[in-house]
Amino acid sequence: MRLEKLSKALSDKNRLQILEFLSDGQRNVSDVADRLNVEENLASHHLRVLASLGFLKNDKKGREVYYMLNEAKIVALLRDLRRNSRFKSILQESLRD
Repeated sequence: MRLEKLSKALSDKNRLQILEFLSDGQRNVSDVADRLNVEENLASHHLRVLASLGFLKNDKKGREVYYMLNEAKIVALLRDLRRNSRFKSILQESLRD
């Protein structure tokens, strides 16, 4: 994964809020839009960005698409970051809090 795309995707507060919101379980676009207090098309855009980077999986139920965290991808990212000494110290310090 290119660091540039990753940093751009995670620099948006709405996308970080989506990741936090989805940590409680799967949600559809309407749920995410309501939570962020944005239009559904903007929520959908943010979900597509996160999904394109592999952070989200989706499950289609009828006409609704439900998004959930791709925990394997998030764990892989953390492992990759841990290999870098600077990021490793940041991660270790954040886990102490």
